Amino acid sequence: MSDLPEEVLFDIFARLPVKTALQIRCVCKLWLSLISNPVFITAHINRTTQPQSETLLIRHFAEKERHQNEHYSLHDFHQTVGGHVLKLEFPFKTWSRYHFSIVSSYNGVLCLSDHNGASANGVILWNPSIRKYISLPRPRVTRSTHGSYMFVLGFGFDVKSNDYKVVRVAYVKGRNGRDLIPPEVEVYGLSSKCWRSFAAGAPPYGIYGYTWSQAFVNGAVHWIGYDPCVANGDCSLIVSFDMGDEVFKGVKLPDCLVKCGYDLAVSKYEELLSVMQMVYHSKRARCCVWVMKEYGVEDSWTKLYTVDLQDGLHKVLGFWKNKEVLTVTVRGKLVSYDPNSGRMRSMGLRGAIDSFYADNYIESLVLVDGESIVLGADAITCGGGEEDGETLHLTGFKNRMGCVTVNGAAGFEPLSLLAGLRLKLWKNVLVLVEN
Repeated sequence: MSDLPEEVLFDIFARLPVKTALQIRCVCKLWLSLISNPVFITAHINRTTQPQSETLLIRHFAEKERHQNEHYSLHDFHQTVGGHVLKLEFPFKTWSRYHFSIVSSYNGVLCLSDHNGASANGVILWNPSIRKYISLPRPRVTRSTHGSYMFVLGFGFDVKSNDYKVVRVAYVKGRNGRDLIPPEVEVYGLSSKCWRSFAAGAPPYGIYGYTWSQAFVNGAVHWIGYDPCVANGDCSLIVSFDMGDEVFKGVKLPDCLVKCGYDLAVSKYEELLSVMQMVYHSKRARCCVWVMKEYGVEDSWTKLYTVDLQDGLHKVLGFWKNKEVLTVTVRGKLVSYDPNSGRMRSMGLRGAIDSFYADNYIESLVLVDGESIVLGADAITCGGGEEDGETLHLTGFKNRMGCVTVNGAAGFEPLSLLAGLRLKLWKNVLVLVEN
C-alpha cells in the first residue's frame, strides 16, 4: 500500500470505521499526517455517517450522585429491537457545586461547560468515541477582570473554514444590576486554539441566561433573547450567530410567543429551527412545538403539535427518530412519546429530572490530536470502544495473535522498523503482521 498515490489512500481510509482509521494512523508518518488532516476528518464524517442517526447519546445521574458521577451512554436502536447500550467513561470532575452543562454536540464532539469562573478548565471539547479532549484556555472576560457577569455559550461548525468554534457571549452587570448591552463576545477556533475578542459587531440584544439553551441550525447558533429597546425588555426573539460570517442577527418569533421569553427553549427538529413553549394552566402543563419550515423566513413559523404533560410526564428534552419526543417523567424516568398515537416507550433509564441530556450521535475522528484519556496503565487504546464484546487494546494484539503492533509514545514508529510487515484484516480491524 506504500506505493499507492496519496489521493487513493485518502479515498480508501475515508471509508474505514473510526476505530480502524485511528489504529492505522499509527503505521507511519504519512498515514498519521493524512488521517489527522482536518480535510480528511470532514471527508470521513461525510462518507461514513448516515443522514438519520439512530444512535442516541444520553447523560443522566441520580440525585445523590449530583456532585460525583455523571453517566454517559450510547444507545443504538438500529442493531437490535431493544437497542444496544455502550457505557462511556466520563473522566472529568466538576469544580462547581452542581454538574457539567452540555452546551451542544456536533459530529461526535461534546462541548461541556463547568460554569465556574475560577476553573481554568471551564470549557471542554470532548470526543468520547476516541477518548480525546481539549480544555479551552481561560477567556478574557472573567469575574476577576470584569466583576459580576453572566454568559452563554454556543458550539458549532464553520463550513467555510472547516473549523469547529465556540462562541462566548458575556453580559457584564451594570450598577443597577442589569446586564450591560452590547455584551462582550469571544470566539474560540479549534484550528487556532485561542479566543478572539470582537472589537465590533456584538448583538444589540440580551439573551436569557437562566437555563439557556442553544441550537445549531443552518450553520448558525441560536438562543432565546430579548430586545432591550422595548419597555421592560418584554419582546422575545431568537438571537443567532453565523459561525462562518461571524455575524449576529435577530430572528422574529410568532406574535403569540414574543412575551413568553422565560417559557421558551430553542431546539432543532430534524434539520429545522424549532422552539418549544411551556404553557402552564391551572394544574396542567403542556409543551407547544413550533418549527420554522423555511429557514430565515419568519412567516414560515408553524405550530407542529402540542404535548400534554399529563400521565406523569414532566418535561420535554427534544426529538427522536420517526418524530417521537423524548420526555422525562415526574419520577425521573426517560421515555419516548409518540404525539400522534399517545404511545409511551421506556428508554430504560432513571435519574434526577434535571440530569437528562439526549441528542443524536455519530462517531468521528474530530479532536484526534487532542489530549488522550488513559483509563489505566494497561488500557492504552487506539480508538477505544468495543469490537465483538472485547475492548481493543493495542498491547493485546501482540499477546494473542503474535502480531507486531505499534505502541510508541508519539503514536507511530520510524519507517525502518516497519520493514517486512504487511497489513491484514482481522475482525474488521487492520493490524500489522510479519511476512
